[in-house]
Amino acid sequence: MTDAQLEGRLVESPEEVLQLEHWIYGASPEKGYGTKAESMGLNGPLYQRYLGSHMTPVRVEKTASGSTVIDARMIHPAPANDEVLLSILGRGVADEYNRPTIQNHTVVLPGKLLRAGRLSFTMAEGAILDYDRRVPKASGRIEPLSLRLPPESAPRENPGTGIRRFITKAAVDTLVSRFLADGHGRTLLLCRGSTHQYRNELLYKLVELLSAGGEIPQFTAISDAPTLSAMNHFRLAISSRGVRADGTWTLLDASIDRATLQPIRGRAPVYSRVAEAFENVSP
Repeated sequence: MTDAQLEGRLVESPEEVLQLEHWIYGASPEKGYGTKAESMGLNGPLYQRYLGSHMTPVRVEKTASGSTVIDARMIHPAPANDEVLLSILGRGVADEYNRPTIQNHTVVLPGKLLRAGRLSFTMAEGAILDYDRRVPKASGRIEPLSLRLPPESAPRENPGTGIRRFITKAAVDTLVSRFLADGHGRTLLLCRGSTHQYRNELLYKLVELLSAGGEIPQFTAISDAPTLSAMNHFRLAISSRGVRADGTWTLLDASIDRATLQPIRGRAPVYSRVAEAFENVSP
């Protein structure tokens, strides 16, 4: 074996380390709610405007009761720089009067890597949760999140693989038709009796599946029913129960066995991708 051949066997594709800007919004002692921490390279106003007045769109009864679980995810496109904001909503540190609080930890993700399948929402969530465990009282200027990407040559899971555990194909086909037919339509996806973890995972798989290849532009979505005042900031909300909303919203049951809308002509690749996702089963 030649030296060149030996070198070719030993040299592996290096992992790429992403440095992701992020910020934490929540309650600070004697100050109330606001941005508690942000990474050094973040231009806060550039991104925070996308979340506007709904940094913590959680119903009052959930916020006030410390025994109520808060565990939701929000996704917002930041189209100016082809980026996507992923927000993890959970419990924050109790305030100075020992009252329960809520926290929003948001990370800025490159849209190109999401569409290519090299980066996933699950990977980004892992980086956020790991940081929160290590630095539970982060404040001021903080380091960016470090996330290791697999080599570009590594095999990738097709978008939406395993989604059949959460929703029927008929429901996804109906959602696709609705999104393609109405660029501003809003859908409440009803998953009766579902857990927070169930809805969070379904949200990730749906957004990655529908946005794969750029067929459906990245859209705003949340894995729990938000407050009424925040409802219309989203195009998709996943809930375990029906909620009151205005006439711009359509209710879609995740368990339907027949699509309620006809496929949109000329968009066969989108429906083919959905069919492929239902054929693939997660290991």
